[in-house]
Amino acid sequence: MDRGGDELIGWSIDGFAAGVLGAALGACLLLLGMAMPAVVAAAGGGLLALAALRRVRPEPRRFRLAEFVLIPFEPVAAELPVLELTEALAPEPLELEDRLDDPATDSRVVQLFAPRPLPTPGELVRRIEHHLGSGGEERGGTVLELEVDASAALRQALGDLRRSLA
Repeated sequence: MDRGGDELIGWSIDGFAAGVLGAALGACLLLLGMAMPAVVAAAGGGLLALAALRRVRPEPRRFRLAEFVLIPFEPVAAELPVLELTEALAPEPLELEDRLDDPATDSRVVQLFAPRPLPTPGELVRRIEHHLGSGGEERGGTVLELEVDASAALRQALGDLRRSLA
C-alpha cells in the first residue's frame, strides 16, 4: 500500500477516536444541564484529542517489502482429456475393501475407542434382578468390570515422558 493510503487510514482512525472523546465530553456536560458549554467542550475536546493523536508517530517499519511489478501474460487453454460419462471406466466393477486384521493376543496395542461387547441375556437378567432387588434406591449406577488392558500402563508411560520433557 502506498503512503497516501496509510495516511488516510491514520487520519480516519484518529478522527473517529477524537470524535468519540469529544462526544462523550459534550454528553457529560449536557447531562449536567449546561448546553452551550457542552457544545464548546465537545468541539474543543475533539480537536485537542485529534491534535494529540496526530502527534503520535508509528514505529518505523521493521521489514521493507519489495515492490512487485505485474508481468502481463496470456492464459493458455489447457487441453486436458475429458472423460465421457457414458464410457465404462473398467470392465469389472470396483469393489472397495477395508479390512483390518484382528490384533494378536499378545499385542500391546491399546484400543481406546473399541466398542464394548453387548451384554449377554444372562447378564441383563442379573442386572435387572439386582436393580429390582435393591428397590432402585441406589443413587449411583452399577460398576461394570472392564477387561484388563494396557491403558493404565500407557497413561503411566505418557506421564513419565511428559515429566522427563518438562
